[in-house]
Amino acid sequence: MNHPVRTLALVAGLALMSAKAPAAPRPAPLGVTYSGWRGGFADHATRLAKFRKLGFPLVSFVPSYSYVGLNKIDLASGPTPDELGAAVEAALRAGFLVVVKPHLNPPAFQPGFDSFGGDNYSWRAQCPWRGFFDVDPMTADYREGIILAQLRMLKGVLERVPAAAPVRLELGVELMNSPVEFPDRWERLLAAARAELKRLGLGKRVLLSHNFEHHLEIPEDFLDRMDPRRKQALGRYIAGLDALALSQYMDLTVAVPAAERGKRLPTADEVAQALVQHETDFRKRILEGMLRLDPRKIPPIHIGEFGVGRGGLKHPNLWSGDATPAQEQELARQIARGHEGLVRYLALGEGRTAGSAVLWVTGWHYDIFGWMSPKYAIPGAAAAIEAGLAAYRTDGTRP
Repeated sequence: MNHPVRTLALVAGLALMSAKAPAAPRPAPLGVTYSGWRGGFADHATRLAKFRKLGFPLVSFVPSYSYVGLNKIDLASGPTPDELGAAVEAALRAGFLVVVKPHLNPPAFQPGFDSFGGDNYSWRAQCPWRGFFDVDPMTADYREGIILAQLRMLKGVLERVPAAAPVRLELGVELMNSPVEFPDRWERLLAAARAELKRLGLGKRVLLSHNFEHHLEIPEDFLDRMDPRRKQALGRYIAGLDALALSQYMDLTVAVPAAERGKRLPTADEVAQALVQHETDFRKRILEGMLRLDPRKIPPIHIGEFGVGRGGLKHPNLWSGDATPAQEQELARQIARGHEGLVRYLALGEGRTAGSAVLWVTGWHYDIFGWMSPKYAIPGAAAAIEAGLAAYRTDGTRP
């Protein structure tokens, strides 16, 4: 028989415990990529409204420019400052956090490129990935045409939106060979950008960052190719940044017990722990160990790019290759699980130190919402992201 006094006391005690229980930490912001060549940001009102409806708090703008020859960039291939500035301004006015992430791309990726009738005979025209580019960041096309031009664009935008949150500008994005060969030149670019920030009176309204490719986490791909002098220069460059981003495409199955790996799909929690493991390894083995950075001088880290491509959870960076219908069905399961794991990772109160993450949503398997083509959509992955965005809006508001 229930005793009424004891029952009331139990209810009151549970209510008190619930009132005193600490609230769960708010997940780190999850962003979305918005990329474009010249004219690609003309529809920004429509695109931003779509992002806002889904609840994304952060937008990463990716203006694309063709790298047409040694230290030569076709600046006319990318958006004008007015075009990009209008899109960034609209995002800031809507309350989005903003990252500006300029990409150098091979001309073959540019709309309208003629592989057979064109006049570009450089290997750069058909290069499969920007990481192989040999650009010196202190040459005029890159320093003035890309980086300092972005700062001047942001100066105008931030004058028109004085209450906006700081914008993060990536000084370099996935240019693997360039920091390996020219880390001292990246130091000089950072100094030039700092001087321009001061001249423009921007202070800390623009944060200077660098988005490294995941190969920085693989010593033989990156740091083992550098002598001690260049490693020291790279360490100084990283320590001088306001933030550091990684395109995180490492193996997402590493937290599965070894005896079970390859035999089953990782759980969402195991994907989250894989991200924690890679982040911890990057800090301890790469930044502190190989680059000898003082932990106190490591800038805040962000996941600048996340997605799961044709290679599935084990090789998420692989994007090309045909697949059978059965393989596509299995891939869809893996892609959905990867995005579910990312959401779990961003909600972790312990183990995660990354301040944000951004989805790469361009191309087959990465375009989980089917924005480029309905056939690309991965409904399970989209649902996982939408659930994560709903959890981020703990106060019931949208960005």
